[in-house]
Amino acid sequence: MNRYVPTYQLYGEEIEREGRFWLHCETIPERSRLHDWEIRPHRHEAFFQMLHISDGTGEVLAGDSYRAFRADTLIFVPPGIVHGFRFSRDIGGLVVTALRERLDVPGSVSPHLAAFAAEPRIVEDAEARARLAVDSLHRIAAEIAGHGIGRMMLAEALVTAAVIDLARASGARAEQSPDPEDRDQQRLERLASLINAHFREHRPAAFYAERIGISAAHLNRIARARTGRSLQELIAARLLEEARRSLVFTFLPAQSIAHDLGFSDPAYFSRFFSRHAGESPSAYRARERARLRF
Repeated sequence: MNRYVPTYQLYGEEIEREGRFWLHCETIPERSRLHDWEIRPHRHEAFFQMLHISDGTGEVLAGDSYRAFRADTLIFVPPGIVHGFRFSRDIGGLVVTALRERLDVPGSVSPHLAAFAAEPRIVEDAEARARLAVDSLHRIAAEIAGHGIGRMMLAEALVTAAVIDLARASGARAEQSPDPEDRDQQRLERLASLINAHFREHRPAAFYAERIGISAAHLNRIARARTGRSLQELIAARLLEEARRSLVFTFLPAQSIAHDLGFSDPAYFSRFFSRHAGESPSAYRARERARLRF
């Protein structure tokens, strides 16, 4: 495909109006009817999408050619992939668009999930083969539309659950080790879960090691062997991920972001960010917002 392919946040939108945009959900007819039921080829550099087709039929461009789909289909579109859709007028379903960084945590602890998330995926007979993923997508829609306590925290967890369940349904290979007694992969997954729950608390390595049931030195060796990063580097990476998201997708001042991430001193937060990101928080915010056309 040699012709120009536009890059959007959401199809047809040059400027994102919602300052806290990192997760979006809408019905498929909401946008497709505005474009005569055809979403022309485009890409999203900063986001990935999951679609559940509940009614109707259509075609999806995923790669170099269109592929037909019918009702009861799940579609996964990775960041940066050129894609497009042709929908029937009776199309039904929803599409969830999420910041690409939501793939980083599951991908960092599982090479099989990382491989799954690198390519477009189409799962037919979704109600039978991927019931949990379908449920997660519809729960995301309900949480975004509602006003329940902790709704965005729950939505984050549901995005991860949907990706994992969709990967399982698509046939991604189960985690296995050559040694049946080797539990390092399970320990690494447990570590990722603990970091996600406690990274704002700035806990030492011993905190995580104690909960996993091994020494801090052993846990650090596992982290380096499986991810190429030390335990402290994994924690710092999670803090940096959240800082980047807050700088771009909220209008909170850097001081408030620092406080939210557990930094008692905003100046230390600025030094931390500059050391790991290679630029100041304000410079990163300005550059990324310009790139995403805020």
